[in-house]
Amino acid sequence: MIKIQNWVTELEVIAALNRKPPSPSSYAGFVEAYWKGTAADAPLTTASEFSAYLRDWSSRQSKSGSAAFTTNYLASAPNFRPPKAATQGWCLPDTISPEQSQLIGAALTSAHLRTLADEWLETGRDANGSEYPSQRNLLKTRRGLGAVSEFITQCPPSLGPSIDRSGFGLILAAPDWSRPWAADFFEAQEVTARRLFVGIMASDWMMRLGKCRYPPCGRYFVRSKFRRCYRHGTFCSREHRGRASADAVTKARRSRAKGCLIDAAARWITKMGDRATWPNEPDLKRRLAEFLSKRTLHDPNLRAGREPLKVNWVTRNRLAIEQRRLELAGRDSRSLP
Repeated sequence: MIKIQNWVTELEVIAALNRKPPSPSSYAGFVEAYWKGTAADAPLTTASEFSAYLRDWSSRQSKSGSAAFTTNYLASAPNFRPPKAATQGWCLPDTISPEQSQLIGAALTSAHLRTLADEWLETGRDANGSEYPSQRNLLKTRRGLGAVSEFITQCPPSLGPSIDRSGFGLILAAPDWSRPWAADFFEAQEVTARRLFVGIMASDWMMRLGKCRYPPCGRYFVRSKFRRCYRHGTFCSREHRGRASADAVTKARRSRAKGCLIDAAARWITKMGDRATWPNEPDLKRRLAEFLSKRTLHDPNLRAGREPLKVNWVTRNRLAIEQRRLELAGRDSRSLP
């Protein structure tokens, strides 16, 4: 009997998926050091431009702050692909320590693996956010199917003795160490991510893999069993499911309140003469803000969690208010005999 021997374990995948990325400045420093160690003959102007580019990228990414994990910013981070060496294989430049390469390498592998896993997980979700694990389909992915095909072509399955020595097994998701399988450090992390993704697809727990849909979390986990449907998506804990539910209720309440205020604003402007020039009339907008503020004082559904309305609220929502005013004007004109 031939058994499937998956070289990728559940613990290995979860650890890779949930790895916290380094700061943008740390990653940019690594790429710059790698570039300097492999492009020593580059002109000084080119080196200056490349360093400035990395600093600018790091500055923009640093604004994400605590959301670095959930945004998965390393998935599209800049890197450096040195010219292919004349000899087989690749090695780290002297400017990079083994500790640095392990840290950044693991983070890049995680970023690439998350991109593949997220795309596959999304095939089991509908437009309303409900999740159906059994409906996940690799054929519906844009990158996932190609990643699996590319890795299997590069490192095809092989037959070998089973772990318990009771027969032979089909070995999957194992790198072929007999020949070079990546041109440089950065490509090596992409290949490793593809290997882990193949391991997920070959596992008996693939349909039990989930991602926490509570936005500040986004962690991955494997459950002992999954239900057929998760109406609001999967969550890593009851606490996060409760928080996500509370946030959804709050968001819906605020959306309804905003809609009511926009409707009230449009009706008030219509009563004032149905003027299309109202967005350019400061006094009218001030009076409108005062009217809406009084309206919120008498309606707890509009007042809950809201700061007193000012003119800047009217200005921010002027397009929605004007659209609603035109809708009311059109409806009134159609009702005329």
